[in-house]
This record gives sequence, structure tokens and C-alpha cells, in this order.
Amino acid sequence: MPTTRDDDTTELEELEATVTDEILEETPARALVLLRAVGSSLRIRRALLARGYDAAAHREGWSLIQATIGFLDERSEPDEDAAVVEAMRELEAIDEPLLRIVRASLRARHPAQATRVLAGLHASTGAESVVVVATLLERLDALGESRDRGDQAAIATLARRGIDAAERDRLARLVKAAKSASPLAPIDPAAERTERERRNALVRLRGWYEEWSDITRAVIRRRDDLIRLGLATRRARSAGEAPAEDAPKDA
Repeated sequence: MPTTRDDDTTELEELEATVTDEILEETPARALVLLRAVGSSLRIRRALLARGYDAAAHREGWSLIQATIGFLDERSEPDEDAAVVEAMRELEAIDEPLLRIVRASLRARHPAQATRVLAGLHASTGAESVVVVATLLERLDALGESRDRGDQAAIATLARRGIDAAERDRLARLVKAAKSASPLAPIDPAAERTERERRNALVRLRGWYEEWSDITRAVIRRRDDLIRLGLATRRARSAGEAPAEDAPKDA
């Protein structure tokens, strides 16, 4: 029987009742670590593919994370896949100057556009930079497609600052490479999320994360892979220290 909207709402409410606010707030960062590990490691990806983790599941994770944009605080560890890591490094290096140039160029000349383009965005590190740059590009594309004279003037100003269509295309290719060709779902730059909508986004992401982190724990046996996925911690090396435990299941 197909799942109905009422069924989805009930499942969200049941999940929300089982987790604390702290766990919900930590989920985007934890999901980013898992997504990055799966996207970078062929060994991990092959193991999860046998349990149904395909490109659609990977895209869903990125899409759910983007729905919580502006509330990411944690850093992800570096990875091994050369193409993914190189793209992430370049995005991490460019997101701060990129945001600075956009802010300086639009703030005084085009304040309304500056507010819409920069809302909720800040320079980040690691996988979070991918989300920041992807969202910025989507908002700039929306300005470029707009017929509003103010929007077109703002895009023209940015083009004179070097952020023209060619540069945006180059950055978009980096975003695509960093996410292993799994594009983020587009968002409406003019839409304002209410606190309830944001919380629903966190709960949906939590549901995705709990499902795939539990499956991953059952499938992945190598401790170094579990550490890379954020599902275990490194053991203490000193003989006099107690070994570190695996990350708790509700983390």
C-alpha cells in the first residue's frame, strides 16, 4: 500500500518524540561526515550498494541537508578520493573570498539583492563549503534569470567583479565533482523557512541518517571505515588509558 501524507506526518511526529533538540541540531554535521565518506570511498560505497544505498539515496541525503542550510556547525574530516577531495579543497578555499566579494559588491549598491543572496550563508569548512557555494550559485542563477532590473543590475555588478556566468559554471562543476555527481535539490532563494519548517527538515534528515547509519554499522566491519563515517572513535593509544568506545547509536 502506498505511503500517504498522513503516514509521513505520523512517522515524523513519532521520530521527533524520540530525539532531543541537541541530537537534531547535531544531525546535519553527522550526516555530512557520512555522506562524504560514502562519496569518497569505493569500498564503503560497494558494501552499502548491496543494501540499497544507491545514487538516489545519496542525492536524498544531500537534499535533506540543504533544507537545513544555515545551521551547520561541525567540521568533516578529510578524505581519500582525489577528485572529490580536490574539489572540496578548492570550494573550501574559495567560499570565504567569494562571499566577501559578493557582500562587498551588493551591500551598498544592491541591498535588497544582497539580503536575498546571502541570507543564512557564512564561510565554512570541509563538506559544508559545498552546501554554501551550491546555495549561493543557485541564488545567483535566480538573479540572472530574473527580469527585474534591480536583479539584472546586481548580476552585472558581480560580473564586473569576476563572478560572471563562466565563473559560476566553473564553480558549479566543482560542486558537482565534490558531491560525486549528485546535485543538490534547487531551493527558492526568496522563500523564508519558518521554525516549524526548519525543524521538520531536521527531523526528516534525522530519519534518513538513523536508517543509513544503522545499516552501515551492520554492514561495515573495518574500524577505520567506521571512524571515517563518524560512527566510531579512535581508541586511546596509551596503555594506562581506557579505550575509546564506539560512537553511541543515538549520536
